[in-house]
Amino acid sequence: MQPNYPPNNPYQQPAPTPQPSGYDFITNPAPEPKRGPNLLPSNASAPMRVAIVVGGLLVLLILFLIIKGVLSGGGNTDALINVAQDQQEIIHVTTNATGNTQTGLSTTNQNFAVTAQASLTSDQQQLITYLANNGHKVKDKTLSLKISADLDQQLQTAATNSTYDSTFKQTMQNLLSDYQQALRTAYQQTTGPKGRALLSDQFNASKLLLQQLNTPAS
Repeated sequence: MQPNYPPNNPYQQPAPTPQPSGYDFITNPAPEPKRGPNLLPSNASAPMRVAIVVGGLLVLLILFLIIKGVLSGGGNTDALINVAQDQQEIIHVTTNATGNTQTGLSTTNQNFAVTAQASLTSDQQQLITYLANNGHKVKDKTLSLKISADLDQQLQTAATNSTYDSTFKQTMQNLLSDYQQALRTAYQQTTGPKGRALLSDQFNASKLLLQQLNTPAS
């Protein structure tokens, strides 16, 4: 007759623990690791998945460009560089005019050329500095892209024909008109307060130059 041990009898023999066999990985496979949420539709085809990924990257790129534009003052770089190139062309023409004493340039236009050269050189330097501070370094080669060899030849021919003074004045009238239009366009495409203030000051300076150019000789 088996003895009747009381519960939790210290003399009661515990049930043997089953020993793992070498085949437990078959009969008791390990649980699958938890996976993160699937952001792509489970029934999406391979091309659709690629399109979704590419679309997401494009959205991130657009957001990056928008944020970069806001942080940099919202300026349109191409429009600002266009202004600097117009400034370079005027500086080039006025420098040639003041450096060549054989052109027959009147005293009034000589004074204008000196003033325009100094004013636009200063304005251009401020604009280049503004662009550099916003991550856009403008090379000298880029600044010179609007310098016209045809215009230089036209002015040289006028000097030979003794019509340089009137040709220079008309040339500057045209260049300043184009320059003002470039300033207007850049101003409209710029949202940063510093950039707008800079362009506004330079537009006002261009009006003074036009006024000086068209002032009758005393």
